[in-house]
Amino acid sequence: MGIKELDDILNGGLPIPSALLILGDVGAGKSVLCQQFIYVQAKEGFKCTYFCIDHSPFDVRTNMISLGWDPTELEEKGLIKFVDLFIGRDEPSDEKYQGNARDFNELVATLKKYFLQNQRFVIDSISSIAFLHGEKKAYDLIQKIHGWILKTKGVGIVNAVRGMHSKSFEIAIQQALGNAIILEKDEEEGSVYLWVAKTTRTSHKKGKFGLEIDETGVRIII
Repeated sequence: MGIKELDDILNGGLPIPSALLILGDVGAGKSVLCQQFIYVQAKEGFKCTYFCIDHSPFDVRTNMISLGWDPTELEEKGLIKFVDLFIGRDEPSDEKYQGNARDFNELVATLKKYFLQNQRFVIDSISSIAFLHGEKKAYDLIQKIHGWILKTKGVGIVNAVRGMHSKSFEIAIQQALGNAIILEKDEEEGSVYLWVAKTTRTSHKKGKFGLEIDETGVRIII
């Protein structure tokens, strides 16, 4: 994945193609991990797409810049594409608006279009899609996403909020995507822990690992 400590935990990283679910508590660092993944992969020369659903592209870019990952040059080179599907938008902004997360068929068509053009992907997040359209439609979309990743021979991350869904949905999407990382926030300690719930076609280190976010991004304590 290009994130050293996480690649160590995954015993070398994810095989290609692969889909990874990051299932985490609110505020545990899911989006930051996704943003670091996209930035590192684009720097390696892969064409990357970040589907902005929970936050606007402006907010995602601003957060990346605050952590030292300015995507401007990579966007200009066509290596990062922020696809604007922000559910909080009433009307399109001045920047090009790619789709409508509130219209499910349009959402699926937009996702498919950009998936088939690129090599690395982030869906941030599937939870808002499940909340708006229901868990069954979200699960069907997860199956499509996994198929598109296999077709493009890419690597994709799907972000989901832990505890926001039914237990059966959380188990189903872990099963569908094949690889799953859990981020757990200990409110009393103020600490975040990461562990690998599942991998396919590769092994991984067992146990919980501390996760911190500072001015350089995600730091995993192995």
